[in-house]
Amino acid sequence: MDEVLQVFLTFLRLGALSFGGGMANLPEMARVLIAKGWVTQQEFADGFALGQFVPGPNMLAVVFYGLSAAGLPGVLAALFGMFLPGAVGAIWLVKGWQWMARSRWSRALRKALVPIAMGLSASMVLILVQLGVDGAAWLLGVGVAALLIHRGVPVVWVMGGGAVLGVLVGLVLA
Repeated sequence: MDEVLQVFLTFLRLGALSFGGGMANLPEMARVLIAKGWVTQQEFADGFALGQFVPGPNMLAVVFYGLSAAGLPGVLAALFGMFLPGAVGAIWLVKGWQWMARSRWSRALRKALVPIAMGLSASMVLILVQLGVDGAAWLLGVGVAALLIHRGVPVVWVMGGGAVLGVLVGLVLA
């Protein structure tokens, strides 16, 4: 039970420090989970990829990390820990939105968060580079982004193409 509490408290801290879907907190999450020995670098990267693949919030990777740390009870501990702060914060914002929208400090805070989010996103890219994402994966990612942004290709087609490509690569490498 002590391990489950440790998982909950770790993800509660990570969830409290997260914003923007948790992606900005990815470097800290990688550092903490790998240092605790709950996952290896490769397992962290695999969990991140799984979290991106499944529908829903992109931080569903915590299911994988919680399972690795403390089994099935760890899954629930990681999920509740990661998403509880955001849920409480969203409820608080909804209740106080009208007041906050009029306040000067709120507008200033929102403007200040833009460069912070950009810096954290850049650190996320650095973590992915350190985890060993190869040049072909980066090239594929840039190509997919170009298809989505500049060509307006529907996301469903890109996901289907990625699935077909993954099956073909799996068959070739098997």
